[in-house]
Amino acid sequence: MFCQLMAILQSEMGKYNRIRELAPLVELMKASTLLLLVVIRVPVFAQSPCDTSGPIPYKDHEKWGYLSANGIAIPPQFDSAGPFTTDGAVACVGDQCGLIDKNGSFTAPTWNRQSRPFPENYSEGLAPATKDGQWGYVDLGRNVVIPFQFKYAGQFDQGLARVNKDNKFFFITHNGTRATPEFDGAFDFHEDLAAVVVGENVGYIRRDGTLAMPPIHQSASGIDFSEGLVAVRVNGKVGFMDKTGTIVIQPKYDDVFPFSDGLAPVELGAKWGYVDRAGKVVVQIQYDIGHMFSEGLASVELGNKWGYIDRSGHFTIPATFESAMPFCSGVAEVETFRKIGKASDGSRAELYRGKHGMIDHAGNYVWRDVEEQTWSSSFRF
Repeated sequence: MFCQLMAILQSEMGKYNRIRELAPLVELMKASTLLLLVVIRVPVFAQSPCDTSGPIPYKDHEKWGYLSANGIAIPPQFDSAGPFTTDGAVACVGDQCGLIDKNGSFTAPTWNRQSRPFPENYSEGLAPATKDGQWGYVDLGRNVVIPFQFKYAGQFDQGLARVNKDNKFFFITHNGTRATPEFDGAFDFHEDLAAVVVGENVGYIRRDGTLAMPPIHQSASGIDFSEGLVAVRVNGKVGFMDKTGTIVIQPKYDDVFPFSDGLAPVELGAKWGYVDRAGKVVVQIQYDIGHMFSEGLASVELGNKWGYIDRSGHFTIPATFESAMPFCSGVAEVETFRKIGKASDGSRAELYRGKHGMIDHAGNYVWRDVEEQTWSSSFRF
């Protein structure tokens, strides 16, 4: 179901041009993801298709395990399971929760699932945690290292974490010291530059908080630097600029996503294709949705079916799925389903029936639901 949510999100993102317009949709995605994964928060609008260092969590018969391209890495045994970081993954068995290694063994003292603060994904020995509606940071022993004071707290990366306090965003160090100025909005660092929002414009800062590029442009979906380039919107159209601020691909697209594997998804007239770093269209603009390339393949939607193409635009895995997500750690999440109606709880959520699965690069299932499942969409209006 998560891959369907992400597909919907990318489709809707193209309709919004400014950071403040994106915010409600991003928050909706955050809420939906929280409900879906119980205690697990994952990046909801990650520019990279794959941000995990280990096997991928999957759910089978109400239990969570982990998969890789070689098959089941950790059998389903957890009641919740988060993504792996370099520190491990947070998982729960019954009321016992803790940090696990890639063998599925707890590596640090566990805690009761109902106790607070409850750590999220650890990175660099610290994890965001919440108490009484505010966020702070705890160490591996769940000792409070940075007091609960933030409206939002992100993961640490190379000594810095993004936080929101009093509706202003900035970055802090491991001891909670503010390392950058405050901004109306901010995104995580990519290639040592972070997008920051001032008013309705976007600029970029270095890790020391100094401006590398002034906030003079409007935002686009490809807001993070990747492979040395970043999206830039000028007079409503989107292209790419380099780290000097020089526009290298002229703004002529409705929206774009970041480069990966040397190609970037671009949208024109509600269709998606791919350009290279010279701005040449190398995969025809024809898809209803086109995800970023990951591990040499990109998931695309064409005629209400999803499949995977290579860098030449050739379908290496036929378009036979109702939804499909980018490859990560050698596997990709796919779904086959049909719509069967609406939920009976008074919401307008759609009901679906089908099977979830994980495939390898050859399109073979590494794992798939044995029996059909019924689920509802998490988007409710």
